[in-house]
This record gives sequence, structure tokens and C-alpha cells, in this order.
Amino acid sequence: MKVNAKEMKWIREPKQYEVTEDKVEIITEPHTDLWQRTYYHFRNDNAPVLQLETGEQFFHLL
Repeated sequence: MKVNAKEMKWIREPKQYEVTEDKVEIITEPHTDLWQRTYYHFRNDNAPVLQLETGEQFFHLL
């Protein structure tokens, strides 16, 4: 599957990142994470996410 980086959308866009044809590099801020439901009830859902919409049921990127 060929990916067009301009069609991707950020949730919580990071201050520093680079998206090229063969690489996604994200420099996250301190204390950002996507931990969910630990045994001691810690939740942190504030990390950057780069999403791609696809109509394919199964796909992979190499």
C-alpha cells in the first residue's frame, strides 16, 4: 500500500516531527504517553497520533 503523507491526520500534533516517504520521526514532549488501564488505575492519553484512513480491511506498511 502506497501512503501519501499529506492525507494523514494528526491528533495532538507534536511540536517536532518529520514525515518522509520512508520514515516517520516524532519527538514527543515529556510526560506524554498512551497508557490505558493499568492495575493501579493510571491512565495517560495525551501522546501524538498520526492516522491514516483506509478502506482496506487488512493492510500493512513496510
